[in-house]
Amino acid sequence: MDMATLHSIFTVLVFVGFIGLVVWLFVLKRKPDFDEQANLPFADDQKPKQQQKQESDHE
Repeated sequence: MDMATLHSIFTVLVFVGFIGLVVWLFVLKRKPDFDEQANLPFADDQKPKQQQKQESDHE
């Protein structure tokens, strides 16, 4: 095999991988997963009101 053939095969493999990644990310209905992960930084900030009240009672 010459270099042109190897470059062509590599290009096709990278393109197929890119299309597979796009399908996995945007087509397979992963929105609930993305929404959950988007809210992870705020997970520690959200305390139930009852727990906040109990903490203030102990002070």
